[in-house]
Amino acid sequence: MVYSSFIVAITLQIIPFFPQIWWIQPSWIMILLIYWITILPNQINIGTGFILGLITDIVLGSTLGIHSLSLSILAYLATRNVYFFKYISIWQQSFIVTFLSFINQGIIFLVKFLMIKVFSAPEIFWNCLLDGGSWPFLVFLMRKIHRN
Repeated sequence: MVYSSFIVAITLQIIPFFPQIWWIQPSWIMILLIYWITILPNQINIGTGFILGLITDIVLGSTLGIHSLSLSILAYLATRNVYFFKYISIWQQSFIVTFLSFINQGIIFLVKFLMIKVFSAPEIFWNCLLDGGSWPFLVFLMRKIHRN
């Protein structure tokens, strides 16, 4: 169930929902990684984040290692705070996911800035808000699937 959900997340990451604004879409892989770390912290960890990052780099055609680095750091932060994260409300979790998404997008932007001198990326903020807004939807959907 876990790995099949990651395959679905990778597929959703590839497909642009709105072709006019293709750069604004939730980071399904990151959100699902945080979800599975909170549910199964002993099985889904930093190594899973690293492997998902490599797969993301290959699938999206970005520089190899950018998403691996960001998802590994994100997985570390989520693993460190998993017991705090589990026992707060879904809306508070959504704010934390927004913050973690900002860290993830910030790391990706910083590496791209250092490598290819990208100077502006305002879509980072929209993606972070979209990730936080997608969190309650994903949690409710995964709980419903898990019950059945």
